[in-house]
Amino acid sequence: MKSSVQILEFQFDDVNVEKLWTHGLRPDDLVAMLEGPIAIARNRKNRRATHLVIGRDAQGRCIAAPIEPTHNPAHWRPVTAWFCKPQEEAKCP
Repeated sequence: MKSSVQILEFQFDDVNVEKLWTHGLRPDDLVAMLEGPIAIARNRKNRRATHLVIGRDAQGRCIAAPIEPTHNPAHWRPVTAWFCKPQEEAKCP
C-alpha cells in the first residue's frame, strides 16, 4: 500500500467516536497507530472515506480505519475503524 498522504493527527467527534466504540475501539487506539509504521492506500470507489489506513495499536493489534481529509492536509478524520480482517492483517506493517 503506497500513498503520498501524511497523517500527523486524527480528528475525532461524537459521531466517529461512537462508531469506534461499536467495534470495540477507542480514539487512543487509533492515535497509537500513528506512533508506528502505517500503510495507507486509496479506499474503494464510491466510499465516503478517500483512504484506508492500516496499522497497529499500542497492544500490537492490527486496525483498519477508513479516513477522510479535513481542512488541514496533515489532519484526517477516521470515519470508523475495526480490527483487521485477514486480508488487511497481511498488509499491516
